[in-house]
Amino acid sequence: MGQKRLSIIISDEEQMRLHNLIPWGIQGAIMRLLLKNMLDLVQIHGDVVLGALLSGKLTILDLLRKGGD
Repeated sequence: MGQKRLSIIISDEEQMRLHNLIPWGIQGAIMRLLLKNMLDLVQIHGDVVLGALLSGKLTILDLLRKGGD
């Protein structure tokens, strides 16, 4: 399995906040952790997780607390 790159569009403000709040060297690790946790939840609970994320009823903090459980 090779590594793949994920590219997303963010606003100028989000980019500024990202660079100001999270050191460059760990930004990728943080994003991979968030993606892994989200995918684990979707795999276990299905599309309801995607709907909850998009509606704002599930936050990143919730993802980190729940992990794959």
